[in-house]
Amino acid sequence: MLEFPQVSSAVVVLVDGLGSHNLNSAAAHARFLTQNSARPESLTTVFPSTTAAALASLTTGTRPGEHGMTGYRVRDPDSGHVVNLLTGLGSLSDPSEWMRETPLYSSATQHGVSASVVAHPRFAETPLTQVIHEGAVQVGAKSLDDRVQAVLSVLAQPGQHLVFLYVSELDELAHNKGVSSPEWAASLESLDGALKELNEQLPAGVGMFVTADHGVLDVPSSKHYLYGTDSEHMEFIAAVGGEPRCLQLYFDEATTLEQRSNAITAWRRDWSELAWVLTQEEVVAAGLYGTVHSSNTARLGDVFILAKKDVAFYDERDHSMKGRNMIGQHGGTSAIEMAIPAIRLGAYA
Repeated sequence: MLEFPQVSSAVVVLVDGLGSHNLNSAAAHARFLTQNSARPESLTTVFPSTTAAALASLTTGTRPGEHGMTGYRVRDPDSGHVVNLLTGLGSLSDPSEWMRETPLYSSATQHGVSASVVAHPRFAETPLTQVIHEGAVQVGAKSLDDRVQAVLSVLAQPGQHLVFLYVSELDELAHNKGVSSPEWAASLESLDGALKELNEQLPAGVGMFVTADHGVLDVPSSKHYLYGTDSEHMEFIAAVGGEPRCLQLYFDEATTLEQRSNAITAWRRDWSELAWVLTQEEVVAAGLYGTVHSSNTARLGDVFILAKKDVAFYDERDHSMKGRNMIGQHGGTSAIEMAIPAIRLGAYA
């Protein structure tokens, strides 16, 4: 467990997609962050290593098995529809009921601490933001430099403050260009400079902590593996959730135990070189989700196809090939995806 000294106010910086391995591999582009990074204090993100699950864990202090944000795409037990937890919570009749745990902002407020979230304005009104940041004031600023100034403006106000600064640019570039691209490196340099400036301008007594939700690895199209048309694997699968490095397969409710067993056997026989094929029971028993609340069990896939290697899995029935132009990937359990930085700055240094 991390321990922090008492401070007058605190800033938590969440850099989407900046895993410890990504940061260390590009150290020349982030000299300020790497010079202040204590590698032994690297953290491990939650399973699956995806944004909705990790952000909810950060704001609630609980693991996905408890708070219920159990993946990127998850089947809603009430409707049977697969819901994209990043962009599709609005399709639920009551998005506020989906997350089982209350964000810690309300606790901060009860103790006289003002809670704010500084992010790009496009996130402010999304159902995901409203759920995981419930109880915090939304402060929108488009550019990273403007977000830094927004944080400083919040801290300049009287009282104690908890400020959550969300940086999305690196993750977006990783998906579109890859973490090995010059565009990603240039964005990291900009981030490094912006956080250096923020650190230098922090009022006395303010602590700043920089971390991430997951790391990213590049997966070229040559390492995409397709599923979907083989009846032996898919005949009894009613829905597919998860993401390309951690599929969650949901059986049709009418499927018999024997049919389920035969399908799992087929997946293990043909996919074991590329992936761990795990039943829901095996995933829960392994503690990957932490303690799983009984009301969240039905959200978990019946079978998990978890990448062993630097590969990604796509449904070939999707003729639009949606998402297959994505280079940077996460969701799996590799060290690159799971290790995240723990950088103490300001009064935390």
